[in-house]
Amino acid sequence: MKDTFTVAVIGAGYWGRKVINEYLQLARSNTKIDLSMVCDVKDENLTYCREKFGVPEEKLRLSYKEAFSSRSVDAVHICTPNETHHEICKQALLAGKHVLLEKPMAMCAKHAWELVGLAEHNGLILQVGHIFRFNNALKAIRDLVARNYFGTLYYLKLQWTTLMPSPLGRDIIFDLGPHPVDILNYVLKRWPVKVTCKARAYRRKLLEELAYFTLEFDTDLIAHVELSWLQPGKVRRLDVIGSERAATIDCLNQSIQVYENGAEDVFALEVVRNNTILDEVDHFAQSVMSGENSSNPGDIGATNTAVLEALKRSLEEDKTIEANTGD
Repeated sequence: MKDTFTVAVIGAGYWGRKVINEYLQLARSNTKIDLSMVCDVKDENLTYCREKFGVPEEKLRLSYKEAFSSRSVDAVHICTPNETHHEICKQALLAGKHVLLEKPMAMCAKHAWELVGLAEHNGLILQVGHIFRFNNALKAIRDLVARNYFGTLYYLKLQWTTLMPSPLGRDIIFDLGPHPVDILNYVLKRWPVKVTCKARAYRRKLLEELAYFTLEFDTDLIAHVELSWLQPGKVRRLDVIGSERAATIDCLNQSIQVYENGAEDVFALEVVRNNTILDEVDHFAQSVMSGENSSNPGDIGATNTAVLEALKRSLEEDKTIEANTGD
């Protein structure tokens, strides 16, 4: 048990800035929590944090290794490019720091499981930034599924699409795919047993910008996922289809529309919208102080990476692949 929590955010780009802002808000409401350091290799990102967020100059660092050597830092939140996650997280764990690592944990399951083992060996909290586990609409759907509200589940469908420039050096399967794969595990409390993937690159020769997943579970239940960086309008939608009812969930607006009696009756379920990033970083702080790691532990992120790896193999080998999740 700890009475205080001090964190360093590593990476102050697009996502890192959102995280930094929430830690600062959290610290204003809880004197036991402190954002003690912000690290980024780019001066302009540190300047932004100083000018826009008021982070003092003495808390800004160009080298993330200063967070690892500092005795005043309990934990780090890593918001760096995907391909750097494994190495930076490994260094953090070896330095004795608790870690919240943004998704994906690593670019292969072997590296992800290595991080899980390191955290367990050193008695450290390792969590993964599966932000939609903190979404109140999805929490409600998870509870309804557990209560058999939809009857026998037939299938689920997720649409994760937007029009944007494809990120340099990233494919959509590992960059956007972690979200729907994790949402399915969160809602269903199980992993797929088989996966199939079709994907294409259109505006460049390599690295897919569009992908379709089919995930098969241990019953007749299947799920379909559409990912795109090509389709106008930002959509983050989950459809749940069952024998008794169906529902459409807008994951951005945290709204739920239910259909029953053959869709003759349509109504909205009340959901109190929440700040998912704030709730996630608060959960991390509370986990470190209490020593309990429940909502988004490292093994969830590692298994997620194994599913993504299987999806990539399915694409490369043009066939359905065993998910290899250990379920």
